[in-house]
Amino acid sequence: MKKSDSWCNPTMSKNGNIVSGGAARNVRIAAMGGMDEIITQVARNTLELANANVHKNNRSKLRLVSNG
Repeated sequence: MKKSDSWCNPTMSKNGNIVSGGAARNVRIAAMGGMDEIITQVARNTLELANANVHKNNRSKLRLVSNG
């Protein structure tokens, strides 16, 4: 069973040619600023999602305490 890699789907290169496979992957990577930038963005986005989930999960455990 062949797995699909959406990064290899046909796309248009900067010179207007439709490319697929490894060339399409390279076009997409270059459009994002390279692999280092992609990894940085994924790590940053994952941290934001994790923080949001922590706050969401902890919010239900908060309780109001009265000083009176």
